[in-house]
Amino acid sequence: MSVSTVIAIFLQYKYPALVVLSFFEGPYVMMMSGFLIKLGILAFIPAFIALSIGDIVADCVWYYVGYFFGNKFVKLFGRIFDITNESIESAKQLFSEHRKKILFGSKVTAGFGLSLATLITAGIVEAPFGEYMVLNLLGQMVWTAVMLSVGYFFGNLYVVIDSVFGKIFIIVIALIALYLLLRLGKHLGRKAKEGLTNKAKVL
Repeated sequence: MSVSTVIAIFLQYKYPALVVLSFFEGPYVMMMSGFLIKLGILAFIPAFIALSIGDIVADCVWYYVGYFFGNKFVKLFGRIFDITNESIESAKQLFSEHRKKILFGSKVTAGFGLSLATLITAGIVEAPFGEYMVLNLLGQMVWTAVMLSVGYFFGNLYVVIDSVFGKIFIIVIALIALYLLLRLGKHLGRKAKEGLTNKAKVL
C-alpha cells in the first residue's frame, strides 16, 4: 500500500482512523493530530474525543489482560514490560494505600512513566474498575490536551515558515520534542514510583 493510499484512507475516515491509531500509538498520533488541527485538516473536539476513546479502550484491554491472565502474562511477558512477581506483591501494598495517585499520575506523566505496568497491575490486584476508569479518563483528558497543544504549537510554526528546509527543520524539532517529553514522563514516573515505595516502607 502506497503512502498516498494511506493518506487518502486517513482523510476519508479521519476520526475512526484516529481511534484505531491512538489505540496502538497514542502519543505520536496525538501530537500529529494537533499539527493537523492547525492545518485545518482536523477539528479539535472530534479529534480530542476520538483520541481519548482509542487510548481509553487500550487501557481497558490492558486492565483485563492483568485481571484474567495476570500470573500467566507476568510469567511469559513480564520481563518485556518490567513486571515481576516481586513487583506485583509490592504493587499490591502500594495500590492499597496510593491507588488513586498511581493511576492518575501514571496517565499524566507523559502516559509512559508507569503506564503499561500500572494498567496491567491494576487488573492483577483487581482495583475497582469504575474508579480505574474515572481516574484514567481524567488523566487522559489532561494528557490528550497537552499532546494536542504541543502538536498545534509546532503546526503553527510550520505554517509561519515558508522555506522547505524550514518546514523540515520544524518537523524534526517536533519529533525531538516528543521524544524528550516521553523521556521526561518516564523519569517522573520512576521518581513517583520510588517515592511511593519508600513511603510505604516507612509506614
